[in-house]
Amino acid sequence: MTLHRRADFCLQLRDADLMTIRGWGMAAAAWSMVAVLLAGATVWVGTLGLVRLGLVGDEVQVRLTQCQLEGGGCGGSHVECSGQLAAVPSADTVLVRYDGEPGEVVHAARTPWGTFEVVDKGFTSWGTAALYPLLPLGAVVMTVCLAVRCGRRGKRQTTPGVLRG
Repeated sequence: MTLHRRADFCLQLRDADLMTIRGWGMAAAAWSMVAVLLAGATVWVGTLGLVRLGLVGDEVQVRLTQCQLEGGGCGGSHVECSGQLAAVPSADTVLVRYDGEPGEVVHAARTPWGTFEVVDKGFTSWGTAALYPLLPLGAVVMTVCLAVRCGRRGKRQTTPGVLRG
């Protein structure tokens, strides 16, 4: 191998090493972004569980006036009922996902984003409110570990004085 080819080969190796460093940095940034999105999902699921238990949000009584099947197709279907607030006479119609009958009065709580959820304080509801946020929280922990690992690998490759053979 001539001297020119050997120098060219060494330059290519150095450029490949820099690409690897950038790749690890991009991987760390991507895992960090996924972790932030999953943290948002954890907060949303936790808040929704607290609202459904009646621990967060203004709890009101809703007198159902009309119930109908909504959705269908790939997204599934659900029963959505509309009604008026029972304690405060108003012209506003409240929508609640609930499999009920017209004339029935249900307890509902307003979510921070403005919709209403039926309050259920049963044992199963407490279990799901406690366990559902653990799923995205576990994913957050995993993605943060992956982001740190990628960042450390990229940093390890940029550490001066390390001879590679």
